[in-house]
Amino acid sequence: MTGRYASLYLLSRFQAELDRLLQEAMGLPESEVEVGEWQPAVDIVETDASILILVELPGFSAADLTVEVKGQLLVLSGLKPKPPPGENFKFHCLERSQGRFGREIQLFWPVNSHRGTARLGEGLLTIEFPKIADQRQAALRLQVEELPEGDQP
Repeated sequence: MTGRYASLYLLSRFQAELDRLLQEAMGLPESEVEVGEWQPAVDIVETDASILILVELPGFSAADLTVEVKGQLLVLSGLKPKPPPGENFKFHCLERSQGRFGREIQLFWPVNSHRGTARLGEGLLTIEFPKIADQRQAALRLQVEELPEGDQP
């Protein structure tokens, strides 16, 4: 790896370390995904009916990707093959991301993860979760029972 591309690799590793430190500072659970060589760009969009996660993954096929939901955590991982080394060519510029990636996204909204969908088209992975009513904040009144004399709970 030449000095120029080594610095791009180091910058990518620095970004992954910053992500880890931010996760630690915010008190989020430790990542289950091994930090990869790069991180895809992600947008999170809220509509009236759903939460959309848009992930840029040019050059990937659906078979290259794993999308899992673990509680409130969306775990994305995949492997983009590196170009095979050739005898008659050398890279003069290498900016496209390659290799393994892992990304975790905390789902802070109440969503129906069982009805989620993941679609890959034209280099964009679109993951959609229907929103559900957040009933954790709703007031709930519990009936108080009277115990007979001498009974302890």
